[in-house]
Amino acid sequence: MNENRFSSERLCLRAFEPDDVTVLHAYLNHPSLTGRRYIPWSHSNDIPLSLTQVETILEKWGKGEKQFHLAVVSSGNDKVIGHANCDWGWDPHCPHISLVIAPDYQRQGYGSEVFNLILRYLYENTHAHNVAGGMNDWNQTARAFAQKHGFKETGKMRRAGLRNGEFYDWIGVDILRPEWQALEGA
Repeated sequence: MNENRFSSERLCLRAFEPDDVTVLHAYLNHPSLTGRRYIPWSHSNDIPLSLTQVETILEKWGKGEKQFHLAVVSSGNDKVIGHANCDWGWDPHCPHISLVIAPDYQRQGYGSEVFNLILRYLYENTHAHNVAGGMNDWNQTARAFAQKHGFKETGKMRRAGLRNGEFYDWIGVDILRPEWQALEGA
C-alpha cells in the first residue's frame, strides 16, 4: 500500500479528529464561505454554526457509509486548512466529490493538490469511471476551478435555492476516467 497516497510535499489528507472541531468551526463560519461550505443538508449552508453543530457535523462525517471526509492539513504547520468529501451513495462507479479550502489558504494551489490526490486515488484504486461534483451557478470561482481540472458541465437543477431573494440554479459537473487519463498523460 502506498502510504503517501493522500499526501504531497505541502499537505496531507487525513481523517478528522475531535480536536479539529475548533479550527473547522472557525473557517466554516467565515463570511466568504457562506453558501459553499459543503456540509450535511441537515445544517444551514448560510447561517453561522455553533460549536455544538460543528461537533455534530464531525460526528456525521465519522459515521458516514459509502463516503469519506478528510481534513486537509498543511505540512508546514500541521494545521487543518480545509476538508474534502467523497460520496458514492448508490453507485460506486460515479462518486461525487466536494472540496473546501479555508479562506486564508485559497488561491495558493492547495485545492488543486487535493483535487489531484483524490482523483488519482479514485481512478487508480476504485471502479470509478465518472467523478462528479456540483456548485451553485453564482459560484463562478468553483465553476472555473472545476473547468480548469477537466470537469465538464453536465446539467443544472433550475431554481435549486434562493440567495439574496433571487433564485439560483445548481450546476452539475463531471470528469470521465478517459478524460482524466488524457489530462494525466496516461
